[in-house]
Amino acid sequence: MKLWFPLMILLLAAGCAGAPVREGTVVPAPGETVVELKAESYSFTPSNLTVPAGKPLVLKIRNEATVIPHSFVLETADGTVLVRQSLIKGGETLIRIAPLPAGSYPFYCAESFLGSTHRGKGMEGKLEAQEK
Repeated sequence: MKLWFPLMILLLAAGCAGAPVREGTVVPAPGETVVELKAESYSFTPSNLTVPAGKPLVLKIRNEATVIPHSFVLETADGTVLVRQSLIKGGETLIRIAPLPAGSYPFYCAESFLGSTHRGKGMEGKLEAQEK
């Protein structure tokens, strides 16, 4: 009886806790550009994105993988990392990106397994910010 009482209290307290909330949840603002991207086994679809330069945008990335971890990294042409975000397995991750100057920005998955990178297997692409 003495051992079960603390366990029952712990279970009761855990059951009273609310549903987990992901901190920093992104909600697109009205009029904000939303660009969809799909992360698959070892590729992004589409691998080339075109967005308006100088305007904030939200990337909505659907990760088709439920077991293999993936991430999204966006860099400048000189290799400066602008965004580094793990992707939700089997779900959607929304990433807000500050307005980008016109130019080309490589993106890729930074995950690896046994010395083989996902980027090396072709999980990369290019985001083009263009003046309208």
